Amino acid sequence: MGLTTSLSPNLSPDAKPSSPLLSPLLNDPALIRTDDEEEVRRKRFPTNKAYFIAKEVSTTERTYLKDLEVITSWFQNAVSKDDSMPETLKNLIFSSFDPLYKFHTSFLKEIEQRLALWEEIGR
Repeated sequence: MGLTTSLSPNLSPDAKPSSPLLSPLLNDPALIRTDDEEEVRRKRFPTNKAYFIAKEVSTTERTYLKDLEVITSWFQNAVSKDDSMPETLKNLIFSSFDPLYKFHTSFLKEIEQRLALWEEIGR
């Protein structure tokens, strides 16, 4: 049983493997991207790892803020109805939430502003 070119499409007529660079997909002018098209694509869809890390940080921060709001609201309501916790302890605990929430709110705003600038520059 001999090998024929019909059974092995990757072999050239002289039975040598053909180069992948000779693929019609790589040589068709309609399918080749120009440098300008590649630049537009890169700007529209940033591939920078730092950009994706920043996007992940903003998503995480937004989730954290929502969770902090829920915990703070629920916890404050539950504790304020319960007289078993001393007032000084309540004040100590709740006084920490407000600065924490304010910090993370401004941090998220700053991240979102920087991402907007990053995306604007990429356009």
